[in-house]
Amino acid sequence: MVCSFAACADNGRSTADETTATAQTDTAQESTAPETDELCWGEYKVYDLEEDVPVKNVILMIGDGMGENIIKAAEVVKGDSLLMSGLENKTYVTTYSQSVTDGYAEFTDSAASSTAISTGYKTYNGSIGIDADGNEVETICEFAMSQGMKTGLVDRHYVCHATPAGMVAHNSSRENYPQILRGMVNAGVDVMFGGGRQFYTNSPKVQTAVEDNNYTFITEEEELLSLTADDGKVLGMFAYDNMDDAEMTPSLTTMTAKALELLDNDDGFFMMVEASNIDVFEAELDMDSTIEQMEAFDNTIEYVLQWAEDNPGTLIIITADHETGGVMLPDNPTVDDINNDLFTSGGDHTNTNVLLMAGGAQSAGLCEEELIDNTDIADYMREVIKAARE
Repeated sequence: MVCSFAACADNGRSTADETTATAQTDTAQESTAPETDELCWGEYKVYDLEEDVPVKNVILMIGDGMGENIIKAAEVVKGDSLLMSGLENKTYVTTYSQSVTDGYAEFTDSAASSTAISTGYKTYNGSIGIDADGNEVETICEFAMSQGMKTGLVDRHYVCHATPAGMVAHNSSRENYPQILRGMVNAGVDVMFGGGRQFYTNSPKVQTAVEDNNYTFITEEEELLSLTADDGKVLGMFAYDNMDDAEMTPSLTTMTAKALELLDNDDGFFMMVEASNIDVFEAELDMDSTIEQMEAFDNTIEYVLQWAEDNPGTLIIITADHETGGVMLPDNPTVDDINNDLFTSGGDHTNTNVLLMAGGAQSAGLCEEELIDNTDIADYMREVIKAARE
């Protein structure tokens, strides 16, 4: 099913949803959040995103494990192009980590890739926000904060999972979830939404950090929808574990919409949005669930592109941290061809270059070369943010 936000809203809402909506404050009723969490493809169109303006906001959207062929597979199922395909500027990105360079691994993991995208430094698999020598290096959130920008991280796995963690934290092991979450809170990221509530519930140190740093802590969609900028920094953990069901509420789109509402300000913001579970289901060789995750991401991208069209000065970057599954398509595939047999790597990551699509403020400069490295993304984000503030 393909539907725009307006079309989704026409399908109606439950009585409970109506009761909740009625109870919201006037401010909440004016929220930009979508009116439904229904899973549906975004309606394809090419958005008019102004390029020749300084960068005020940066929105980095990462499809975990989203190789080019899973994008093509999703388009076959959708019966149309994905929203990301409508962005004018495109290039390919290398994803290898220091572990690959030194012969310790065949491919990157999300921790090393996120660190490269965030800091501009290659590192070893499993490392968060440190270089190959173990030194802490400046993350993109830390840089954005130094420029007076707000920061936000939205994902569907743990809030402190590898990709969001690499945007702000520093740790020698991606598995140190409570430590990483505490570091993210102490860093002062303005908005963090995702799953992994266990690492708050079971860690008094995390709870203390949340309280000491004056975060509003929420666990329910109703609390999310009622948030306003007056609530200050917010940590939303909407599942004890991973929010791996694409239809679990709040949706990626709803979380992203609220984050945009809270982050929007005169000094700009950096926000990373991750479709975390594309990779999870590719690793399980589950094509149907993988395509559902792509559908949810397409819907979120539609919302973000609509927002950016109305807010010039926004740079949108859509890419992947790596490819997962070794997805291979036949010539001229049909919907019936999109099945589990397309996975060729046994669910492992691969070193296949991934697509990067960019739109909005100064987006062309990132795609001048046909192939870039993931560290170039970090360098470019810093370059355009700093240039706009000189």
